[in-house]
Amino acid sequence: MSKSDRTDTNSKIPSPAPLADEYGNIHYLGDELARGGQGVVFRTKDADLAIKRALNAAGAPDKSANLKDRFRNIRTLPLPPRIPISMPLSILRNEPGYVMRLLNEMKPFADFGLNGKTKNELSGQPLPPWLTAVPGKDMALELLHYANTGSTRRRLSALSKCASILARLHCAGLVYGDISPNNVFTGGGDAGKVWLIDADNLRFELIKGGNSVYTPYYGAPEIVQNRDQSRPRTDCWAFAVMAFRMLSLCHPFIGKKVLEPDNDEGGWDAEPAADGVPADLDEQAYAGYLPFIDDEDDDSNASASGLSRVLVATPGLRRLFQETFGAGRTRPHRRPAMAFWALELAKAFDHSLFCPNCKMSYFADDYEKCPYCDTPRPAFLRARTERWEVLTAAHTKEFSLPHRLFNPFSFEHNDDTEYEAALDFSKKTARPVRGTEQFPKILQFEFVEAKN
Repeated sequence: MSKSDRTDTNSKIPSPAPLADEYGNIHYLGDELARGGQGVVFRTKDADLAIKRALNAAGAPDKSANLKDRFRNIRTLPLPPRIPISMPLSILRNEPGYVMRLLNEMKPFADFGLNGKTKNELSGQPLPPWLTAVPGKDMALELLHYANTGSTRRRLSALSKCASILARLHCAGLVYGDISPNNVFTGGGDAGKVWLIDADNLRFELIKGGNSVYTPYYGAPEIVQNRDQSRPRTDCWAFAVMAFRMLSLCHPFIGKKVLEPDNDEGGWDAEPAADGVPADLDEQAYAGYLPFIDDEDDDSNASASGLSRVLVATPGLRRLFQETFGAGRTRPHRRPAMAFWALELAKAFDHSLFCPNCKMSYFADDYEKCPYCDTPRPAFLRARTERWEVLTAAHTKEFSLPHRLFNPFSFEHNDDTEYEAALDFSKKTARPVRGTEQFPKILQFEFVEAKN
C-alpha cells in the first residue's frame, strides 16, 4: 500500500466548522501542512497542536477508520523516553482524526524542496551573480532555494537529528514504517529541533504478516515488489533516499536508463526483464530494479544530474549511500544501520562552513575557495579532542561546544552544550564562560586564517 507525499493546496478539507475532541476541547483548523494516502495534517489556532484527519483511498474522510483501537495500541509501545515523535493526544469526537503535538513554526522536510509557489516567487527576482552562469533557469532557481533554506549545512544537521530518532526507535525494536519529507518536521536554523509527526505505522518488527505503508519514491524494493514488509532496514532505505534527494537534488535511481531510454540498448519499448517487472522505466527505478546512479560497479544507469556528490557528502556519507543503494538494493541486510547515518551526518555538519558571499556551504578542509562562487574561504576556528572536531566561523563570538566533543556519540544528548567559549579571533583566544573556570585538557583550539 502506498501514499503520496504531495500536498494538495486545493483540498476540499477542512470545513470551516471547529472540531471537538473526545475530551470536549474545541480546535480550529489552520493551514494544511502535509497530505498522504492515509491522512492530511493541519495546523490549528493553537500553535503547539496539529490535527490529522484520516482519509480513504479516494481522498475523502475515512469514516470507517478505527482510530481508538489503533492509537490505544500505539500508546502501549515501549517508546524511548523523551523521543521527539508527535503522539496522538486525543481522538476527534465526530470526525475520523486525532489531535497531536506540533511545535510552533516547525515545517516539513518537504520545504527543503522547491515547490511551485516558491518557484514563482523566486522567478520574479533577479538571480545573484554566482547563479547567472548556471545552465537552465530551473536549476538556478533550485540552487537559489537551496541556499535560502540553509544549503547543505542545515540539511546535514536536520538529517542527523532525524537519523538519531530512528536509531533510538530501532534500538527499542520498533519500526517507523513510512519515512518521507512530509513526515519529518524541523524548526529554524542549525540548532532547530526535529520531530517525526506521523505515528500511525509505529509497531514492533514482525516475523511475518502485517501491512506495510510507504510513500512513493521512498519505498524499499522488497516492499514495493511485495516481497517483504516494513522493517528497520526498510526505514534505512527510505531515509537514505530522502537524504540523497535533499542533499543532491536528484533521486538516486533516476539515471540515464530513465532519462535517455533511446540511447539504452533496451529502448523505451523493451520487454520487462522478468515477470512482474513493470514496463514503465520510472516505476522500475522507484521499485529498485535499476542500478544506483552512482553505483561503483555498474554504470548502466549513471547520472551526473543534481549537485556533485563530493560537494554535499563526505567520503563517509558517500560510502553509506553506496552500501545502501549498491549492495543493499538487492541484499537488504547490507544496508547500514541508522546509527552510522547519525554519526556521519553529524561529522559532515561539523566540518562545513557557510560562504559569506553566496550563503552556500561546503566542507572547509576540502576547498580554499567556495566551489560555488570562488570567494576565498573565510577564517574559522577548529575545536578538537581525541573524539571529535567542530568548525565554526571566525565571526562567532560565543561558541557552544557540544556533548559529542567530549563524550561517546549519543543519539539523545549529542547536541547538548557541554561548555561555552568566548572567542576573540584577532587575539587567537578562547576562554570559558557560564561559570566554567577552565576547559578540559583534551580540548585544543586551532585558529585558521582566511585564504586570499
